[in-house]
Amino acid sequence: MRIWGTPLATFCAAAFMLAASALTHAAPNSAPPAPLEARRVALTSVDGNGGKATSLYGVWIKARKSLNSKGPYPTVIALHGCGGLYSIVKDGRGEFTPRHLAMARVLTDAGYNVLFPDSFTPRGRRSTCQDTVAQREISAMNRRFDVQAAMRWVTTQPDVDVKRVALLGWSHGASTVLASLNLAETDVAVRKIQPRAAVAFYPDCRPYAKPSEPFKPAAPLLILMGENDDWTPPQACEAIEQKMQGSDTELALRLYPDTYHDFDAPGLPVHVRMDVAGVGKRGEGVTSGGNPDARTQAYRSMLNFLDAKLNY
Repeated sequence: MRIWGTPLATFCAAAFMLAASALTHAAPNSAPPAPLEARRVALTSVDGNGGKATSLYGVWIKARKSLNSKGPYPTVIALHGCGGLYSIVKDGRGEFTPRHLAMARVLTDAGYNVLFPDSFTPRGRRSTCQDTVAQREISAMNRRFDVQAAMRWVTTQPDVDVKRVALLGWSHGASTVLASLNLAETDVAVRKIQPRAAVAFYPDCRPYAKPSEPFKPAAPLLILMGENDDWTPPQACEAIEQKMQGSDTELALRLYPDTYHDFDAPGLPVHVRMDVAGVGKRGEGVTSGGNPDARTQAYRSMLNFLDAKLNY
């Protein structure tokens, strides 16, 4: 499935496509799902340290219901992890990973617009998973300014209900969700339009787990992760949950047994990664891999949560 956009000559402004083979829910002899139609959009991220502007872009996919009826519609800003948006880049075309393709279809079928900001490709990176923390110039704290840019863009669109915008992210993108929600950050607190809800798939909660570290989310937050995650340990998220008991903002944590990092990635076998720096037990690597049952449960929890927060 191809994302329609303006094809340009350079890699950073390449055309995009959604691979039809990457996700199929239909029975073997049934009709294939209709293609997802999307376009590339320009975003300008302006950080808070001197106001440096960075030209980014995102992939915009409209709600399926909006193709046959009038909006405005609720919208989700979806933030990729340290591996980026694409599984492969070939001949100037980036192919969505099965995880991002799956989410695009699930959300648009449920009536949500989706914007996937690309924080890496315009900055000349494909992945940062192998970088040490010291090497990561594109940090979760920096990426929160990309979220600000995405928020500004979606709230100017006529088919977006500005009162029904949610954030969603995976791993590094989920950590960005936490940073983008934290009202302890001045740029977050003064934002004119705040998201109504947020969903974080296996974030790194350690920066906010200590009692001395302020964390006050601007919107209800759902965290979804595996009990056995040794890449972003769930114990830190449990600490945040305990710290927020009695808070006036909801935080819900769902842990899935016998489940690791990347559990929602379709078709990804469980394996140990030795190429990820600075996490996991020393010398033992980190575990990554899909769990179809946990993925089904997490998607159900996500859709129920978004429905409750955005559609009532």
